[in-house]
Amino acid sequence: METKKLSSEEVIIDLKDDFAFKPFGFVLFAGKNGTGKSFAAMSIYNLLSSYSLPAYDHEEAWFITQADLNMLWSDEPHRALLKALCDCKLLIIDDLGTRAPSTAFMDFLYALVDKRYTFRLKLGTIITTNLTSVAMREQFGDAFFSRVASGRNYVFTGEDRRFNNLGF
Repeated sequence: METKKLSSEEVIIDLKDDFAFKPFGFVLFAGKNGTGKSFAAMSIYNLLSSYSLPAYDHEEAWFITQADLNMLWSDEPHRALLKALCDCKLLIIDDLGTRAPSTAFMDFLYALVDKRYTFRLKLGTIITTNLTSVAMREQFGDAFFSRVASGRNYVFTGEDRRFNNLGF
């Protein structure tokens, strides 16, 4: 498990070429609030879906927060949503761990991650979280954590950029 400490801009540069022509495995962005994790993930998503790259078209990439995923999961037939999320070439789950999941949602989330892990050489998955590795293991379990942390891991450091821009 490789872990790098880079700025959000450096992460985008580090990953964009790797993701451009072939999605690969899991990438985990961890760090405190406001350090650029979601910015980096959305930048990669926008780059890939705007350049008409051979590995992607816009319908084959999803950017979704845990809160949105939880809401969709409870409203939509689970199998159809699970299939769409399992099969898309790039899935970005933003803010994982911002809410404690129900047991039923955890089962859904684990099934999603497990399926994407099985096909990690063909599918790209980026997950952003404020949780530490210890907190993620406690909240989601070792089996879940070992899958999402199996690829490249980036720890975002620094102060909250949003607070620094408030001016008070």
